[in-house]
Amino acid sequence: MNETGTIILTTARLWLKVMPPSANEAVRGYFRRAWTFGEDWLPAPPADFFTLQGQRRRLAAEAEARAAGRSLRLFLGRQDEAPTRVCGDIWIDPIDRALRQTATIEGRLEERSTRQGFMTEALGQVIAFLGSEYGLRQLEAWIAPQHHAARRLAKRCGFQPVAGVTCWRLTGQGWLEHQLYRCECGCAHDGR
Repeated sequence: MNETGTIILTTARLWLKVMPPSANEAVRGYFRRAWTFGEDWLPAPPADFFTLQGQRRRLAAEAEARAAGRSLRLFLGRQDEAPTRVCGDIWIDPIDRALRQTATIEGRLEERSTRQGFMTEALGQVIAFLGSEYGLRQLEAWIAPQHHAARRLAKRCGFQPVAGVTCWRLTGQGWLEHQLYRCECGCAHDGR
């Protein structure tokens, strides 16, 4: 794997790839931009999260979890930009390939890449990939009812709310109740 990562999937406008620990500077830059934009919906990061060493450790741990089949984080980049510039990520964790054949998924984008259909495009590919390559039957996402953009995106990509199944998560706004959404991997939608 080179410093710009290994491409796993592509769409008409994006590449989706895993990043090695040596890409810690590009990943740190992305997370700084994304957290500034989405901090109301995200948990408070650990103290070393925005440091180069902290990102190097996280990327190394993610590589180990990926090799064991427990987790997969795909970083998104626009094909019309430098290959080292990250504009989003999709994190699939934990992956249960044995018993339930399911995984939890979440994603985010930096502000300047929102409202252009990038996440819809990427999720459509990722859902199909997880069904065919990982053998997963369904994906789950926890979404706060107040996060209207995330709910619209989930529905465009085939996720449906599961009635009565909620949990509380600590975000930048404090504790917020989140609704469980599910999507069958074989029924991925392209968002149109």
